[in-house]
Amino acid sequence: MDLHRSFSERAYALLIRAYPAHFREEYGEELQNFFRDQLRESRTQNKRFGVLRLWFRAVKDVATMSMTTHFNELRNCSNDATPNPTPVRKATMISAISQDFRYTIRGLRKNPVFTGVAVAVIALGTGAVSTIFSVGNSMILHSLPGVKNASEIVMMERVGDHGSLSASYAYYQNLVAQSRKMSGISAWSMLQLTVSSGSEAVTSLGNIVSGNYFEVLGVQPELGRFFAGDERRVPDAHPVVVISHEFWQRQFAGDSGIIGKQILVNGMKFDVIGVAPARFSGLYPVLRTDVWVSLMMQRAVRRGGDLLTNPNSAWLEMFGRIAPATSLKAAEIELSAITKQRIDGAGEPKFMNCCPNVRLAVASGFPSDATRPITSFFLVLLVVAGLVLLIASVNVASMLLARAVARRREIAVRIALGASRARLIRQLLTESVLLFSVGGVLGTAFAVLATRLLQRIQLPVDVPMVLNFSPDLRVLVVTLSVALITGVTFGLLPALRGSRAEIATTLRNDSDGAGRGRSRLRNSLVIGQMAMSLLLLTASGLFVRALDKGQRVDIGIDITHVSTTALNVGTAGFDSTRGRQFYLDLASRLNAIPGVGSVGYSRILPLSMSSSGIDISVPESSAQSTKFDRAFPVSNNIVDAGYLAVTKMPFVSGRSFNASDDDHSRRVAIINETFAKTYWTVQSAVGRSIMLDGATLTIVGVVRNTKYTKLSEENQRFMFLPYAQNWRSDVNLVVRSSIDERQMASIIRREVHALDSFLPVPTVTTLQQATAVNLLPQRVAVLVTGVLGIAGLLLAAIGLYGVISFSTAQRTREIGVRVALGAARYDVLRLVVGEGMNLVGIGMAVGLALALVATRALTSFLFGVSPLDGLTFVAVALILAACALLASYLPARRAAKIDPMLALRQD
Repeated sequence: MDLHRSFSERAYALLIRAYPAHFREEYGEELQNFFRDQLRESRTQNKRFGVLRLWFRAVKDVATMSMTTHFNELRNCSNDATPNPTPVRKATMISAISQDFRYTIRGLRKNPVFTGVAVAVIALGTGAVSTIFSVGNSMILHSLPGVKNASEIVMMERVGDHGSLSASYAYYQNLVAQSRKMSGISAWSMLQLTVSSGSEAVTSLGNIVSGNYFEVLGVQPELGRFFAGDERRVPDAHPVVVISHEFWQRQFAGDSGIIGKQILVNGMKFDVIGVAPARFSGLYPVLRTDVWVSLMMQRAVRRGGDLLTNPNSAWLEMFGRIAPATSLKAAEIELSAITKQRIDGAGEPKFMNCCPNVRLAVASGFPSDATRPITSFFLVLLVVAGLVLLIASVNVASMLLARAVARRREIAVRIALGASRARLIRQLLTESVLLFSVGGVLGTAFAVLATRLLQRIQLPVDVPMVLNFSPDLRVLVVTLSVALITGVTFGLLPALRGSRAEIATTLRNDSDGAGRGRSRLRNSLVIGQMAMSLLLLTASGLFVRALDKGQRVDIGIDITHVSTTALNVGTAGFDSTRGRQFYLDLASRLNAIPGVGSVGYSRILPLSMSSSGIDISVPESSAQSTKFDRAFPVSNNIVDAGYLAVTKMPFVSGRSFNASDDDHSRRVAIINETFAKTYWTVQSAVGRSIMLDGATLTIVGVVRNTKYTKLSEENQRFMFLPYAQNWRSDVNLVVRSSIDERQMASIIRREVHALDSFLPVPTVTTLQQATAVNLLPQRVAVLVTGVLGIAGLLLAAIGLYGVISFSTAQRTREIGVRVALGAARYDVLRLVVGEGMNLVGIGMAVGLALALVATRALTSFLFGVSPLDGLTFVAVALILAACALLASYLPARRAAKIDPMLALRQD
């Protein structure tokens, strides 16, 4: 600012001191801003004696208005006899707010297009946030529904340097007897059950639990009672069960006489003694638990001998309730000390000494090791949804700013009639808050529809799940709060701008006053939209790349054209002899069907995120490597020769299992390349011996390394054991065929029913679908970020189109002059498109800088893809630039068609 203007402004600041102090506090800044704008206009237009005329008007206005203000103040003081004006002020404020809302509603009704578009944009943004928050709310925040004081429930885990370990029943009893920092400790295990109340049997997810399970959780029965007395202490004497409310409704139609009735559980009669409350579904609420059985009935429902008296069997999970005024750390110290005392006293088998400490974690509704990744994943999706809301909010802010410009004459008239700036800001903010509130309500309705669609998605898991993502009161409150906060935040700048109308200039010629300031603000909003859009699209692109790379991983086996189903004849009461014969007969019947190539069995499906480990040793006489280790853990699977044929397991040397590898022959094993290279050369490994549980196993074959548990695993030592020598009742049937998968599923169900009609109808899927759980986070992320990314891109393009269109309309006269002076259509196109692409370029640069930092948080979810993947960044930049070019070209083409004669006639 030059010396003359600086002097004029300082002089005017002294002049307005003629007003009363309270008047200067409220309007002084506005008067100085108005004077500054008038002074700038007088100098830029080079009017003769313009500054002198401005000063003449300013002195006259200050003199008359200051006298009037002082007179009114004196009159109000003399007439004010009210001792307590607070009620009057409150009533006046309520009346003013009510008037603002009525005026806002009338104004919005007069502009239905603006209102509809703004509300729809806000509903899209708030709906995205509401949907993701609703899913997280049901899965994470509502961790243990139906449990009393759920924050006191902690999951207990034995840990050590080499991982974690489940608990034996003896170890659990020892903790219960000695712990004083826990008010209660309970043990449980998940198992699959076959339940029948009549002629039809169904497969149900059950829990086998200690007698105090419901007591520790603080759960009360809806009907009947829970386990008590000898049912908690005496093994095999009291076959009783508790069923879930949902199972009671589904299988028994809510029969109030269910207590005392008998049902078949794994072929044995059990009495129903209680029904759990409606909201309760165990420690993992997302899993549909139907039945709870007492630990004392272990031998009846879970095969494997007497696990209660076997100290070598680590099969139980534990949880407990923290005692009052006890910290997690204090409880961990006590439980770890008890564990170490048991180890030192030789109360534990040697292999359990690996985990001398106890780790506690507040129950979250998920396994302890899954809580953090799941929570992080939902936070990522919530941030993505928040970006869409920000883009939508910026869009609406741009619309409000343009609307304020269109209403500048109305605002100037209201100021001239005495409306204060604070009153105008309140009025404009009321409009913004009302739009965002209505949009928030519609966004919640959108979330209701979206969550219903999400609940219908079939997840690639082999356990029944309960997914209820419907928004509740918490979701509604959060959504409306977010809508109000964004409404105030993104409505404030347009309100501040719109309330600074230049009265004299606006009323005289309806010019745009502070148009440059408004243009800078609108341009800043567009830049922000583009930056957030690039960040959003980059996240989506990285997830797409991760999913694509995961699908292209060479897993080493062929899982195409393979049907599979889980079977467990043990739950139907089959013993070893009868079970073996059932599986042999089923394989024989299926092999006889034309189109079936091979049939096999496996304890664990490949890439199912499940694993099994055992400790083996290599006799010194057999080892031929400096890497010799006396004992080491090895991942393993129990399979038959049919499984190796179905998956087309590639052999390096040796042979597959055959019919002679049964219980009466020498024990054998097949190992992978990594195992073989650790102790021998690959070729010489065949015929070598290894030790397992004191027995000698002969290696008969070596197979190539493949992916066993998950796609991201490194090569590991792995061993296959023959199913005939390691029989289990629970297996996975795998069938390779050229038959359509739906027809093959019907064939499998038919053959199972033909062999035993009591067995539950099996759920048949394909091996590709069963292994899809490996990429489930990436699939969900691609779906969510893809939909939200497209929405954000469209919103950003619309916002850019709106700003360029508005800017072009404001420059109609300028463009007309350019055309009249000889500018070609191409010149106009380049001018307007260039304006838009300049904003896009700045926005993309800002977005790129943000993406380079923010995408590092996605590293754990990007399977084999760098968060700085160059291909993704280039592709996203090109997509965003193409959409922005189109959004800029449309108003540019319209501007290029302007008739210069019509444009020059405009005021």
